Amino acid sequence: MTLEPAPEPLSSPRGTPLTDLGWADVQTRVAEAGDYLVATTDPDGRPHVVPVLGVAHDGLFCFVTFREARKARNLARNNGCAVTVPGPEVDLVIEGTAQLVRSATRLQKIADLFPAKYPWWHPFVRDGEFYDPADTALADPRHVYAVEPVQVFAFGKEHGFTATRWRF
Repeated sequence: MTLEPAPEPLSSPRGTPLTDLGWADVQTRVAEAGDYLVATTDPDGRPHVVPVLGVAHDGLFCFVTFREARKARNLARNNGCAVTVPGPEVDLVIEGTAQLVRSATRLQKIADLFPAKYPWWHPFVRDGEFYDPADTALADPRHVYAVEPVQVFAFGKEHGFTATRWRF
């Protein structure tokens, strides 16, 4: 999420006010959240929604998955996705495209972010691949995706559901 988009009210429901969040607040909430759900689309059009571990890097939401996971297979066919970031006062939804991260340097920077957020998990990069620390045989590298936003929504939970959209 590298741009500074302007907030706009949603067209529906009519008269719904903007949330009080600015774009910097949205970025902070995404970075500091601990819970994320990623939605992808199965080949038959059905949605597939699962929790993921994620971090913010270079203004984008990045998440990790097994290479053969259903979400990875779905993203190989259709890289459109949505990420939900639930929060106590505001729920966020990032709609965008997931790009597979291949750069060893970028993978290392992303791997370095996980232990601060998830102290029990210390992934590492070897030969341009992302690995779980328990994978001592280096048999199961993981995919890392960076989500490029197309639009982001904030849904406030106080005083009715306030709503804001940012488009890119």
